[in-house]
Amino acid sequence: MGKISEHVIRVVNSASLAGWYKTVMGMQVTEDASAKTWTAFYPGEGVKLVFQEVASKGTTYQSNRDSCYWKIGVTVNDVDLAREKIMAAGTQVSVPNQFLDVGYLCHLADPNGFTIELLQHTFKQNFVKPIPDASLALGQTAVIGQITTRSQDIEASLGLYRDTLGMKLLSIQDISDYGFCLYFLAFTAENPPDQDLTSTKNREWLWQRPYTTLEIQCRPGQSCVPMDKEGEGVDHITMEVEDYANIMTKLKADQSNSSFPDPDGVQLKLKSASR
Repeated sequence: MGKISEHVIRVVNSASLAGWYKTVMGMQVTEDASAKTWTAFYPGEGVKLVFQEVASKGTTYQSNRDSCYWKIGVTVNDVDLAREKIMAAGTQVSVPNQFLDVGYLCHLADPNGFTIELLQHTFKQNFVKPIPDASLALGQTAVIGQITTRSQDIEASLGLYRDTLGMKLLSIQDISDYGFCLYFLAFTAENPPDQDLTSTKNREWLWQRPYTTLEIQCRPGQSCVPMDKEGEGVDHITMEVEDYANIMTKLKADQSNSSFPDPDGVQLKLKSASR
C-alpha cells in the first residue's frame, strides 16, 4: 500500500522550529545532522514533517491564497482543549467555529508562518468531551490528517493522484457558497461509510482516520501559483507508490531524482512503497 510519507519544508532555524512542534504541538522530533534536517511527527501512520535548513538571506515564507499549497491539518478529539494548550504556550489561535457541515475547526501559524488547521473528529453538535491526557502537549493524541493543496483543474489532479498514483477518492465537499470544492484522497483500502462521496455522513469518519489524506481545494478560474524553489517554502511532498517503475515511465518523469510537479505546481517526489 502506498502512503504520503514526508512533507518537506525549507526553513530558517530548523532546530528552533522543530522545537516548537515538539513543545507546542506535541510531536516527536529527530535530527539528521549530516542532511541538516529535523523531522517532526506524531506516532502512527501520518506524514512526517521534514524541515530543511536554508540560508537566512533567502526569501521568508508568506502564506498566499493564490499558492498551490495551503496548509496542514491536525485532527484531534477536542479542538477547544488543543487551542487552550497551544495558546497557553504562547501561540495565537483563531476562535473555533462549526464551518457549515464540514467540521469544527480553527487556525494558527507556526513561528515560520506556515498555516495549521485544528480539526475536530466530530461536529460541534455531536461532541462528547473526552478525558484529557495531562502527559500530552495537546491534552490528547493527534494526527496530521491533511495536507491541503489547491487546483484549478480537478480532473487533471484526479488524473494524476487517483488514476495514476493509485490514491482513493474518499470525499467530495461542495462549498459553493465560498467558491470552492474540496476533494480528499488517500492511499487506503478503506471505504467511507456512505458510497455517495458527497454525503455529509462521511465527514466525521474522515476526520477520524489515522493516516494523512491529500485535501485538494478546487477553485475554478482562480490563479494557482506553483511552489517557489528558493528560500523558505514547501519543497516537496514525498509519496510512496506501488508499481513505481511503471508509474515513472507513464509520467515520463525524471527518474534520477523521482521529482516532478503536479498539474498546479505542487512538487512531488515518488518512492517505491515498501512491502
